[in-house]
Amino acid sequence: MFEFKTFNAIDEEYLHTDKHIHTTWGDGRSSVAELIAQAERIGLKQIAFTEHIRSESTYFPRYLKEIESTRSYCDIDILVGFEAKIMNFSGAVDVSKSVIKKANIKIASVHRFPLGRKLVDPSKLSKGICQEIELELAIAAIKKRECNVLGHAGGMSLKSHNEFPADFFEEIIIECKKNDVAFDLNSFYHMPVIDNLKKMLRIHNPYVSFGSDAHHVNDLGGWIQNWA
Repeated sequence: MFEFKTFNAIDEEYLHTDKHIHTTWGDGRSSVAELIAQAERIGLKQIAFTEHIRSESTYFPRYLKEIESTRSYCDIDILVGFEAKIMNFSGAVDVSKSVIKKANIKIASVHRFPLGRKLVDPSKLSKGICQEIELELAIAAIKKRECNVLGHAGGMSLKSHNEFPADFFEEIIIECKKNDVAFDLNSFYHMPVIDNLKKMLRIHNPYVSFGSDAHHVNDLGGWIQNWA
């Protein structure tokens, strides 16, 4: 069993969690077994495998079976999850209902932007347009509440344009709080803006989920050495 903690309830044990991890089931470069071994080495208490998924994906039952089989030989609490893209401005997420029912950690993330019939790379748009679209998609998914985590808020704008407005972050944090959706504190994307994020998270106190967005064992537990 797991629970999210609010930002102001974060303690040392909760810091030693990583609920955003990718494996060789998707675009990761490390296997489930390799990631578990690394998690044990660095002292993580709880991890969640959150592989990229689409509504037409068929791998989930086999992925679930492998992860569940690992629980018998390790001491870490292991959760099963997914990361799915936000499909439209109504907040729908690209994952089947059956997978949603089986997963513990359900991350909805902005990736490529759904514009008309196309998925557009955020880097192809101007900074202001990119930021506005990312905000709108994130808010829509939070309000839809199909998933229990909003993945790497502002991440596409940060990656493409090195900036996501503070008031946009705050709007997302407030909506996470209102809708009981956890804010993915993502060490891959959020490290450069963590000081400002902490201030807003402390004020509004939403649920938070620590994640590394690891695609390799060396990425795991990204916040352990970088949280003050």
